[in-house]
Amino acid sequence: MKAFFFITVYFLIIFSNVLYAQNSVKGKVIDAQTNENIAGAVIYFPQLHKGTVSDIKGEFIIENLQSGCFDMIVSYIGYETQIIKTETDTVEKSFLVKMVPQIFETQEVIISGSRFSLQHENAVEIKSINIASSEYLSSGLIDKLIIEPGIDVISKSPGIEKPVIRGLSNTNILFVDNGIRLENFQFSEDHPFMADEFGIDRVEVIKGPASLLYGSDAVGGVIYTVREKPALQNTVSGDYNLLYFSNNDGVMSNLGVKTASNKIHSGIRIGFNSQKDYFDGNNLRVPNSRYNKYSFKSNFGFSYKFGKTDFYFDMQKMKLGMTVSPAILLVADNLRQNRYWYQDLSNNIIAVKNKFFFGKTMVDADISYQSNNRKLQTSELMPKFKTVDMTLNTFSCNLKSTYSVSERYEVISGIQGMYKTNTNTDAPVHVIPDAEVLDFSVYSLLTANFTKKLHFQAGLRYDYRNIKTEKDLNKLPLNKFYNNFSFSGGLNYQISEQFLVRTNFASAHRTPNIAELTQDGPHGIYYETGNPGLKTQKNYEPDLSFHYHSEKFIFEVSGFYNYLNNYIYLQKTNEYAENEMLIYRYSQSDAAIKGIETGTEFMPVGFIRLYANYSYLRAKKTDGTNLPFIPQNKVRCEIKMSSKKIAVFSKPYLSFNTLYAFKQSNFAESETESPSYFLINSSAGSNFKVKNMRFNFKFTVNNLFNEKYIDNLSTLKDTEFLMPGRNIIFGLKYIF
Repeated sequence: MKAFFFITVYFLIIFSNVLYAQNSVKGKVIDAQTNENIAGAVIYFPQLHKGTVSDIKGEFIIENLQSGCFDMIVSYIGYETQIIKTETDTVEKSFLVKMVPQIFETQEVIISGSRFSLQHENAVEIKSINIASSEYLSSGLIDKLIIEPGIDVISKSPGIEKPVIRGLSNTNILFVDNGIRLENFQFSEDHPFMADEFGIDRVEVIKGPASLLYGSDAVGGVIYTVREKPALQNTVSGDYNLLYFSNNDGVMSNLGVKTASNKIHSGIRIGFNSQKDYFDGNNLRVPNSRYNKYSFKSNFGFSYKFGKTDFYFDMQKMKLGMTVSPAILLVADNLRQNRYWYQDLSNNIIAVKNKFFFGKTMVDADISYQSNNRKLQTSELMPKFKTVDMTLNTFSCNLKSTYSVSERYEVISGIQGMYKTNTNTDAPVHVIPDAEVLDFSVYSLLTANFTKKLHFQAGLRYDYRNIKTEKDLNKLPLNKFYNNFSFSGGLNYQISEQFLVRTNFASAHRTPNIAELTQDGPHGIYYETGNPGLKTQKNYEPDLSFHYHSEKFIFEVSGFYNYLNNYIYLQKTNEYAENEMLIYRYSQSDAAIKGIETGTEFMPVGFIRLYANYSYLRAKKTDGTNLPFIPQNKVRCEIKMSSKKIAVFSKPYLSFNTLYAFKQSNFAESETESPSYFLINSSAGSNFKVKNMRFNFKFTVNNLFNEKYIDNLSTLKDTEFLMPGRNIIFGLKYIF
């Protein structure tokens, strides 16, 4: 009754203030060179979740805006995106927006870097990968990211994939979904992040230490998903997507509907992904690589005089088959159902996000609750079919203030808190004990645009963490305290309209996780033991990058050196446990990772686009031994042919891309050498209409010539099975 009373009072207070200032913004969008009207340009206020499109005359109007200082983003395909700082008040604002044509999209709008900004204004390079309009079809979100140099994936099967950023993975990187850091047992390469591509507009990737904004674990980088935009004002829209995968008879489908008025917006999306066992390059079925995933996402938001509130409720359910020795012997069929040796995972998130506007100050007040359950189901041949059953509950809060000192200077300050509990049931294996983790942090960041060409960013952060565990089986109780500072500073100088240089130096940290401190038992094919004496891992990374673009050519190159003090890793011992499994113990050593990433695009004629990138990594400890799970150096190339229209087909395209992976001779102690390999893939697609119905059709052929290969990051290297063989993927999207 008390909870109901406080919730009722909360809503009464909010709705008592749903009295709109009659602020509005109107304007016209034209081509800067020809002065012709641009119809269909998107005008969007991201802080307010409000937007519209320009009409046939290029005109637009957005009404019922709160008073404050906001970013108005104007975008249209084939033109440079603009961010216009807009102070709304009781006077109607009017704009004439002149859009500059451009062939390449070089100025993406970035939101994960603490504020809304154009790519060329950031002191830290953040890559934006468009998921919603990606031409590359795949069975998972992570697969769509590896086109970017410096990003790779650890894979056990198409269903169990872990991202790698510049050679670091697991709890060395963070996954932030819709502004909420996912907490779901990331201490192993067999535990995927519970996120999918349904309802995702794009993914932004911060490569390198990012603890300043996100805290512990962001030492290697951050993957930040950006949800699809709400419907435009006074509209209802939606889409239905269906994909088929030939290699493993897979089906993926999702349906989304959203609506918005001047004051309220809402949306819902449901999806599933069901795949049988895949076939490798030798046409061998890989037993128990099947999986089934289900997803539900919903949101509801409303605005009032001094702010806005958004509610989110997401559910994820995954059953992931494991290709391990017992399962290989047991699973003889090729069905969709998971019966033996599979991870039974579920994740629920409830979040409330508030924005309050006070003149030039914007305050974000967010709270969220996650409940993640992990079960390991084995087989009826074992004493207990459910071997592992543990639940991680996480409550987090974030209070952030953004003060626009002027058009050139902005100060961001914040307080973050998080409380996690892990609870085991009566399942026999406790991978980690019952535990509590308490986090508290404060940070401040200054962004300065000294001139239109010189941009500066610097900040400092303090983190406190307390980890407590209970006595559990043969594990002693633990009570550890950690205090850490992080800092970052960078400059971005646009030497000319075409050429810019960016440099940054950042310090980040990662405290040992519960598994690394306490683990003592079988995990996968190893017997792993924790080390309660582990210290905080600290990273220090300088990086330098150059960018050049002309009308038909882009070239980028970046280099970095990531020094890892007290790097945490699993070390092979010469000891054996009572069950005769070889013991691996968590240890620490200083290490370093250095690398180079390059990329280039060229459009010799209007309908042909050429693209290539190269990534190089070298990672080793100070004693000269190599770090584990380091990607092979790779070269990717693509040729794409496209047109505005052919017959009834709008924006048709055909592309071929290649991947050459160099031999990995610098393998870790527990690994083996990985030979080089060469892959060719192809994609094609187009938009078309049937009467008034709009469709988008795509198909992708992965591993076109059925190459027989194994990647250095595959966790199936100890089996006879290779990576997936040829896979033809068909995709159809209906837009309404």
